[in-house]
Amino acid sequence: PIPAPSAALLPWQTGPQLGHGVAFKDTKNAAGDNVFLGYAGYQVPLDSAEAWVDALYEAALAARGVRYVWAVQGPNDRTYSNHEIGNSKILGTLLPLVGPRTHFVLVAGHSSGSFVAHELLAKLAGGVDAQGVTAGRVVYFDLDGGESGLTPPSIARLRHAYFVGAHDGTTGTDSPRLPTMRTLGATYASAGGYWQYDAGDAGCRAGATWCVHDALITTRPHAPTRASGALDYSDFSGRSVCDGWIEAKAVEAGLAP
Repeated sequence: PIPAPSAALLPWQTGPQLGHGVAFKDTKNAAGDNVFLGYAGYQVPLDSAEAWVDALYEAALAARGVRYVWAVQGPNDRTYSNHEIGNSKILGTLLPLVGPRTHFVLVAGHSSGSFVAHELLAKLAGGVDAQGVTAGRVVYFDLDGGESGLTPPSIARLRHAYFVGAHDGTTGTDSPRLPTMRTLGATYASAGGYWQYDAGDAGCRAGATWCVHDALITTRPHAPTRASGALDYSDFSGRSVCDGWIEAKAVEAGLAP
């Protein structure tokens, strides 16, 4: 097989035509035409979101036949009340790329980025995809995020939806949104449900819920007592990107080339 090119060596495209807060890249991966969209958390800048998606591509996406990737900066408000991210432009670019070699469209929203992802899913459920090319192809991971904007019609169009919390068994500390993820997982159990990431090796201190929260981005958060935001998204030196949630559900969700 032809080895996938290193995504980090290929430039990201940005600009008004791609949407505010959005970066896009065609990796030219010969293994498939699958799609990934990564929605970063509150106030994470675009370059850090790009670094996260690049790291995920190298670790878990290239081998799964992902060719087209989007990185989306975090919302400027924790609840995404300003709706400033260019999801409509994302869909305008994405839908024409979905074809016979697109076996899945993988969407991940971390923290407040989940609200931005839910806007995209709502647009799909609302008829933007008039030809239905994404119906049954979208796999969604809500990574210690929230519920706002997520509706039963949005879930009904998906192949699967997973709600991911993190637990540090070493200190007995849960990620801050773990209860919400459990509740959503129960509500949408038939779509995929709840899954718990083991953050026992993340190095977080006891009670450091936001460090455990960032363990879903990096296996070793930079600050053991808190979240480090952009740094945890962008610096993977001496630590790996967290792809455990992809690996755990890859077979069940059909995340293969």
